[in-house]
Amino acid sequence: MKTDLIRRHLNYVLSFLLLTIPFQSIFSDEKVTLHLKWFHQFQFAGYYAAYEKGFYKDVGLDVELLESTVGIKGIHEKVVSTTGQYGVGSNELLIQRHMGKPVVVLGVIFQHSPSVLFFKKSSNVQSIHDLVGKKVMLTPWMEEIVAYLKKEGINPSDLQLLEHRFNPRDLIEGKVDAYSGYATTQAYDFNKAGFQFVAYSPRLAGIDFYGDNFFTSEEEIKKYPNRVKAFREATLRGWQYAMSHQEEIAELIYNKYSKKHPIERLLFEGQQMTPLIQPVLVEMGYMNPGRWKHINDIYFELGMLPKNISLKGFLYDPNPPTNYDWLYYTFFITLSAVGIIWLIQWRRLNKQYSENLKNQVKQRTEELRQSNESLQILNQSLVNTLEELTEAQDRLLASEKLAVLGQLAAGMAHELNTPLGAIVSSNLSLLDFLKNKLQSVISTIINFNDEDSKRYKLVLAESLTNQNYMEGKSERILKKELHSKFSYLDKMDLYGDHMQMVIETGLFRRPDQIEYILESDRSLEILQVVSNINAAYRCNQIISVASEKATHVIRALKNYLVSEKEAASNDSVIDLETEIETILSLYHYNLSKVTVVKNFGPDRKCIGNRDKLNQVWINLINNGLHAMSYSGTLEIKLQTLEQWIKVSIIDSGVGVPDTIKDKIFEPFFTTKPNGEGMGLGLDICKKMIVQMGGKIELEPRTIGACFSVWLPKANF
Repeated sequence: MKTDLIRRHLNYVLSFLLLTIPFQSIFSDEKVTLHLKWFHQFQFAGYYAAYEKGFYKDVGLDVELLESTVGIKGIHEKVVSTTGQYGVGSNELLIQRHMGKPVVVLGVIFQHSPSVLFFKKSSNVQSIHDLVGKKVMLTPWMEEIVAYLKKEGINPSDLQLLEHRFNPRDLIEGKVDAYSGYATTQAYDFNKAGFQFVAYSPRLAGIDFYGDNFFTSEEEIKKYPNRVKAFREATLRGWQYAMSHQEEIAELIYNKYSKKHPIERLLFEGQQMTPLIQPVLVEMGYMNPGRWKHINDIYFELGMLPKNISLKGFLYDPNPPTNYDWLYYTFFITLSAVGIIWLIQWRRLNKQYSENLKNQVKQRTEELRQSNESLQILNQSLVNTLEELTEAQDRLLASEKLAVLGQLAAGMAHELNTPLGAIVSSNLSLLDFLKNKLQSVISTIINFNDEDSKRYKLVLAESLTNQNYMEGKSERILKKELHSKFSYLDKMDLYGDHMQMVIETGLFRRPDQIEYILESDRSLEILQVVSNINAAYRCNQIISVASEKATHVIRALKNYLVSEKEAASNDSVIDLETEIETILSLYHYNLSKVTVVKNFGPDRKCIGNRDKLNQVWINLINNGLHAMSYSGTLEIKLQTLEQWIKVSIIDSGVGVPDTIKDKIFEPFFTTKPNGEGMGLGLDICKKMIVQMGGKIELEPRTIGACFSVWLPKANF
């Protein structure tokens, strides 16, 4: 009876507790805040997608998105002041970190900065160097633009700097000569206004900064590591979704966040962001410490940061290695304890042998001293021999480089003389236009009435839009067709000036406008003015193309001759496609009668020594060209076979006879006439490849020869 009574009392107590204690769910969303660095727009599409698609909710986060009306100002202080704060930043985080703010970059969204410098296309500013003394608006914290100007020899003190009002009308109305902004947004505003502009990116000068990133504080990572990791994963998932569903997210932003910009502008921004984010080629959020070091170097050149600041703790690692320090400490303590016990025991058991042991140790020490002296002498001898061999090999590589340059000197001179001649000729034509024709052209245009001005603009637009290059026979046929079609017009005489001008200006492509143009009494003047302007424009295009070709030749020569110190070791990461393209550029003049077939696979990076590999490619390509008498087909193939990159160089020459296949890698063996080769090329190639952990072989082939080089693949 007492047992039943006690059981009933316990049931009453438990029931009371269940009814009076409120039930608290163990699951609740954690509140965090994300500070955007500007107004709501497609620039932050990934964060909207992560919120609206429930990606933040899925990982237990309640995220509040706050837009900024004053840019990046103040965001860093808010993020580091309390936990639960996140922000959208840019490259300025490196400076903030050095200033003492414990910010940590969680991931990079824009792999390339959208920052550009806009000019009016028709203004007196036609290049970056024309900015000196001009009015310029620069966005705060857009240091890549300042670095770009400095690299081109322009200091901010050389400019009339005005406060940036973020109003494109300032450039459109000519209030400023240059205007910094984003290629993803301002370009739309200019296009919408019908404003013709030129945009210069710092990447033209090799300044490749990151764009937007998102960050938090060290305190947040220390106290809430799981929350940080969940926020990062949900954010990157949102960005992946946003870039794959741009129309959906653009409508979402317009309908729910801001109607400041139309959907058309949001979609334009998303399309422009795609090549900057590279969502297909690059993993979302990826950041390279080397790129941050590049940014540090640029800031150092600007005097804003010291060189080589530490990135430790600045770049977030979502999968940090496990800390085994406690295990090491335990093992060390245990081992020490065992050692002490063993030492005590050993001393107690071997005390009687101590004197004898001391004598043995003394004798052995003397023997070791003598042996050590002998080893030191031998080691120094080996070091000297190795240095001599290294110097000899370096001299041999340098000699090979000079020999290659001697062989290619005439061809490279031709490659440079041709574009330089075109530049000089076109420059003289431009000078003649500016000195002798420009004033006449301007005077003629000014005296046109409204209708003639309209005719002039029509012909000029057609002429500049479609440049006309026509051979003599085609021109004669066209003249006959036009003469037959417009025989009722006196001005369209087969051999008259009007006929010639109609063809030169490209007006013949607008047959519906020919009669309208020729109705004017000043039709010939209109056509001649357009012809003069078109000729000057054509000279400009020739100079541009020729300059690019000359630059390509010089760049190839520089890449071949100049190598960085880090690429001189046998374990450097080498981009095979880039190096082989450089060698082919040097041999371009010798390839005029050779068909080059390039078959490069997806993996093109190996481990090796850049200078030595370049000598291997030169030797194999030169042998192939010699075997083909510089006429035939040369195929270069890159293949990935497990942990190897296989480079095959195949020629359509006379091939290698079976009787000498076993001798071709022997020193001083050659099939070339006396004076054309020493027979060391393939022997040296084989030794260098073996030093780099690879192999070289001649593969069987019915036509021509195929040399294959196997190199260790670079794993990332």
